[in-house]
Amino acid sequence: MIVPLAAMQKEARKKGYAVPHFLGANFEMTLAAIEAAKECGSPLALGFAPEVFAMIPLEYAVPMLWEAADRATVPVSIQLEHGTGYEILARAISLGMQSVMFDGSHLPVEENIQKTKEIVKMAHAFGCDVEAELGYVGGSALCDIESEESRETDPDIVLEFIQQSQVDSLAISFGNVHGRYRGEAKLNYALVEKIAGMTEVPLTMHGGSGLTKEQYKKSIEAGISNIHFYTNITLGLWRSLEELAKKRNGQPVYHEICGATIAYFKKEILNIMEICKSAGMA
Repeated sequence: MIVPLAAMQKEARKKGYAVPHFLGANFEMTLAAIEAAKECGSPLALGFAPEVFAMIPLEYAVPMLWEAADRATVPVSIQLEHGTGYEILARAISLGMQSVMFDGSHLPVEENIQKTKEIVKMAHAFGCDVEAELGYVGGSALCDIESEESRETDPDIVLEFIQQSQVDSLAISFGNVHGRYRGEAKLNYALVEKIAGMTEVPLTMHGGSGLTKEQYKKSIEAGISNIHFYTNITLGLWRSLEELAKKRNGQPVYHEICGATIAYFKKEILNIMEICKSAGMA
């Protein structure tokens, strides 16, 4: 069943867990996540990131996500991630997205506020909730691009941003990065606690790959209600597929690759749902 993401995040914050958020870029990833959620009774968020999966048209991806989420027997939210312009967000909403993220983190604060406000006005008119980003979460899941350094969210402008934009959830930067961490991750839990103490708007964490269980635990306890995962779980897929290839003398048939991919992602996602403390919360 499809549930608005903001409502799911508020419930997670109230009960002290984090919504596990995965990319549902293709059918294998989507099915694996939903089957894992059903098995352990977890709510689930599935996103589509157009900059990561530029080869998959939005017009194919969104209907697939919507149909899969609607048929699921557990609560599932679907979201367009990191939309940077009005047009793509409007397209996503027209195709059935229940949540969109406007990423204006690269803009000056006043421009970020103004554009987020415009997106919120448009999205709310269609019953769609909006996530924004304040501060800048650096890094990237893409291997062939350079990213700016992260900039922590300034707590002094959080309330102004939320009040003016009327955003439904807020992605913050507190040492987290997209893609692979370079060196030891140093997360500013005190910053999360401070921001969480200022607002009831759910706080989200992008760049959730590759941290320790203790770091996830502390992030949730500090006030994070939604954690995004992608890079780290996909890196291990190759080892699983290599094992399959060895069993098939280097020539597995494509449907076997699909099956192994689904099984691998499901196993990894079940583990993450335990870490997020979302298992049994559906």
